[in-house]
Amino acid sequence: MNASLTVVIALITALIAPVVVEWIKINFIHKKPLKDLLIESINSDEKVDTQLEIMMDELKCDRICISQFHNGGHFYPTGKSIKKFSIFYERTTDKAASIKEIFQNIPVSLFPKVFSVLYKHGEIDIPNCKENTVDCGLFPVVGKNYKTKSFYMLTIKDLTDNFIGTLTVSYYGKEHKLTLEEWILLRQKVGAIGSLLTDYLHDKK
Repeated sequence: MNASLTVVIALITALIAPVVVEWIKINFIHKKPLKDLLIESINSDEKVDTQLEIMMDELKCDRICISQFHNGGHFYPTGKSIKKFSIFYERTTDKAASIKEIFQNIPVSLFPKVFSVLYKHGEIDIPNCKENTVDCGLFPVVGKNYKTKSFYMLTIKDLTDNFIGTLTVSYYGKEHKLTLEEWILLRQKVGAIGSLLTDYLHDKK
């Protein structure tokens, strides 16, 4: 074997070896067993649900739910991802029927004003749905007796400030205008939930 060939082989080995080692680490050494992934998911879900339970108790609302954005297929023929959202967590009282099974794989494009307002302002505040003045596409008919009496929606962001979902609070029995203390609690819990979802979603598998 001549010297030139030896040098070429040495260079190729030097370049490829670290890549192979890193690939083995990612796919075999650092890859978590499915059992561990399931346990992590269950633990994360339980923590988020606990936050909802606390808010239900403090705010005395009839429904509180969390939706998250996700991919939902691709457009033909470009292959660009279709943006959708689904309700992942929900708690209700006996005054509110569950809607989590209805709001699954919903195109974001169906609610452009809602998400535009949330993206720009971070919150939707409708203490009186019958006399709603917020131009967000929800409760558009002034004077209509909507089943939902009061409605609040906040953005959920991860720790890098990405808009990853929403938290919705609804009242059905009667109107409820959130107090300053309730707003503080709600915003704190939204931040906590964003941290919990960040820890789970961005954890390296």
